[in-house]
Amino acid sequence: MIRKGAARRPTTLLLAGCAAMVLAGCAPNEPEAVQAGAGDEQAAMETATEPAFPSHPATEPAFPSRPATEPAFPSRPATEPAFPSRPVDGPMPEIGPAPADYVPTAETAPATDIWLGALVRSGGSLGVADLEQATDRAAYDNQPSFLLDGSAILHTAAFERRQTEVMRIAVTAGAVAPGEQLTHTGEASEFSPVQIPGQESFSAIHEVRGKQYLWRYDLSGAAVGPIFATAEPVGYHAWANERVVVMFILGSPPTLQVGDAMTGEIRIVARNPGRSIHRIPGAEAISFVRKVEDGGWWIERLDPESGAAVRIARTLPGREDYAWTPEGEILMGDGSRLFAWSEGSDWREIADFEERGLEGISRLAVSPDGARIAIVANRTDG
Repeated sequence: MIRKGAARRPTTLLLAGCAAMVLAGCAPNEPEAVQAGAGDEQAAMETATEPAFPSHPATEPAFPSRPATEPAFPSRPATEPAFPSRPVDGPMPEIGPAPADYVPTAETAPATDIWLGALVRSGGSLGVADLEQATDRAAYDNQPSFLLDGSAILHTAAFERRQTEVMRIAVTAGAVAPGEQLTHTGEASEFSPVQIPGQESFSAIHEVRGKQYLWRYDLSGAAVGPIFATAEPVGYHAWANERVVVMFILGSPPTLQVGDAMTGEIRIVARNPGRSIHRIPGAEAISFVRKVEDGGWWIERLDPESGAAVRIARTLPGREDYAWTPEGEILMGDGSRLFAWSEGSDWREIADFEERGLEGISRLAVSPDGARIAIVANRTDG
């Protein structure tokens, strides 16, 4: 179903003079449905009537730093068990028949491919080399995330425009292995798989008959079950630590909510977020894109404990997908080009993959060690 693309000549493009940059990628026009993980263009594009919060003086730094020894908020003790296998916030409601107007997300998902390459640095410059096509189907292969040890990526794959499953692509010694299907859920679909910190398991959006809950699966793909009973419909998510997760909840407007899987507590912390939510490397803070009334989209840093958020940088115009490097850089894509941002420096182009046939770059993922990058791009054959 998914095969490795033929190896092609390396692409290495360097950004000189950027010692510390921030990676981010965007999908402004990705024609995906407003459902779990396959796109939130309708909901998230709604503009907020509130200003970005909290406001801060112009003299305040891009985001506040903490002492190196102080975490963003306390981690659970090493002896504390992983969160329960059943939701703590209440019993799961019964899921009835799908609404009459329900359209499975997979039916409208665009045809996209995932590419894998090496992130290279030389003399303070950042580039991409050894780019390979990791998937090659006229179907939806999207939403890549690296396992915490960097040995593989998890991603979402659509089948027969009916439903989606979670796939695993091993990345060993720079090689890309054929994809392996992990989940086999039949009626349901899975989206946005992400390994849970401190666990040999991953979480993903579980869509069934129009309902979208956050579920847990072990790394073999076997379902453990829902994590929250009252958070729905979940679109996207990112883990701040072993128990705290930040979720994009669809609605009018969509909201960003913080959930504690140990206590079941769920709080709204922002409105009109974008779909790209990430843990900031080296911290228990989360970054997200806030879409505000004047059309300015900002990447912000969220402290999940307090709910306070501060601005980091404006996104590229109309772009929202991005990814961090361990060095604190962000990448964003625009068309066939890749851009980087770092504190004290504006966005700069670091690569253009037009000659490789990449267009419509959207989601990005960077391995925990910063050695590999996954790039999602549209297929030219539809």
